[in-house]
Amino acid sequence: ENAPPGEANTFTFVDGNDETKTVKVDEDALYLLDVDMVKLLPQSFDDLKNNFMLPSILPGGSHCMMNALNVNGRPFMGPNLYITPPASFTHFHQDGHGTVDSGHLCLSGYNEVVMLRRLTERHKYHALRLLTGASDSKKTLYDLPHRDQGGDEIRRDWPTAVSIEECKRMGYCPSVFVLKPGQLVHINKGRLHAFRKLAPSPLPPTDCHAVQRQILLDSKGDSKSEDICFSIAWDWMFKGVTSEGINREVSGIVECSALNQCHQLQSLAVPVTSLLFLAKEN
Repeated sequence: ENAPPGEANTFTFVDGNDETKTVKVDEDALYLLDVDMVKLLPQSFDDLKNNFMLPSILPGGSHCMMNALNVNGRPFMGPNLYITPPASFTHFHQDGHGTVDSGHLCLSGYNEVVMLRRLTERHKYHALRLLTGASDSKKTLYDLPHRDQGGDEIRRDWPTAVSIEECKRMGYCPSVFVLKPGQLVHINKGRLHAFRKLAPSPLPPTDCHAVQRQILLDSKGDSKSEDICFSIAWDWMFKGVTSEGINREVSGIVECSALNQCHQLQSLAVPVTSLLFLAKEN
């Protein structure tokens, strides 16, 4: 509602717990995660489905291992909408505990991204110690990407340029880049990655994104303006194209699924069912 001059404009709503909440729209930014577009934004979902230029990489698309499964016979993997303010971030994680690929489409705002190549579990632990300073890299690897808890086991700052160089020296092939509006990134299953939303302030020179952020802020001109990030993301199961590639993708899912069982975690992917239906179809 529009407030009298000198007072804040507010938006009042009832949340899922039937509690009335009020947001000062001039001061507060909404932080929305995992908004189910299929159920909650059906028109936007239809627009994405009809106009997206790479439908083969959507859940159940022609390149997805779930392609032979009925829609009701596979787990929901999106697409979901995300609205996130500048400086928010995810911890390093692997989607579906390493069993699914993901697609991330940036609509507005800028995402600073660090992503490693696919690694064995032992090397994932080592990479996390290099990148985050985590004393308990096992807990870090299998925890949630948007968790709030910090503490001694997690160093909350972003990787340094030195830690990225250490990862390069170890052969972890880190990719350090900025995902811009209109750009899409495919994150292959089992690849550790983290996102941070660009804020309109310079970074310390030790930060691995310091140079890229400064170049971007200089190119924008108005370096003080804040961009709210709107993104669409989904999980899927890339099945590969060549015989070698298919073998590599299936092996990766099976390995991570077995590790999840050892850690008493649920895998998002359904590789056995998908492969049986693909074999039946072909």
